[in-house]
Amino acid sequence: MTTIPDPFQHEPVRRPQHLHLIALGLAVAVAAFVVAWLLASGGSSGTPSANSGPKIVSQAQLQHFAGSLDHPVYWVGPKHGFSYELTSGSGRVWVRYLPAGVTAGDPRASFLVIGTYEQPHAYANLKRATKRPGSVTRAIADRGLLVYNAQRPTSVYFSYPGAGYQVEVFAPSAETARSLVLAGETAPIK
Repeated sequence: MTTIPDPFQHEPVRRPQHLHLIALGLAVAVAAFVVAWLLASGGSSGTPSANSGPKIVSQAQLQHFAGSLDHPVYWVGPKHGFSYELTSGSGRVWVRYLPAGVTAGDPRASFLVIGTYEQPHAYANLKRATKRPGSVTRAIADRGLLVYNAQRPTSVYFSYPGAGYQVEVFAPSAETARSLVLAGETAPIK
């Protein structure tokens, strides 16, 4: 007696194993492309992240970025003819004023920079710095404290009682750095 094969009983079709590997490879390539595109485009909002390298931003982007943090970010206000370079990371934010023709990331220390550094006990830390040799101290508005080192007078630091941040003003001219703080021109971005 011969058996007749049943046409409805099939052996499962075996797909070659390499097709799975090809599909996996394509999925990885697509994912890598999407990640690279997002990194290159900087995201859709145009606002820098809380940890970003130097980037030229508009005043509106700077304000939006500052508003996204839980501490103020200081600057000296808008300046005609200058662009704003924003750099941030690890609780530190720098706003650098670049004249026309200077690109983000320029290595020269020839430009005004306002740094805001998130720091618990910032005022107490600054008070301790007043005891170091070469420290010069001045009282500023709102019971604030300004400190700089006589050997490096182009960087001026200030803070206020109870503040969780310290601000640095660097200018190529020591007089400019001090006067921007003493005149009250250094203020939070609003």
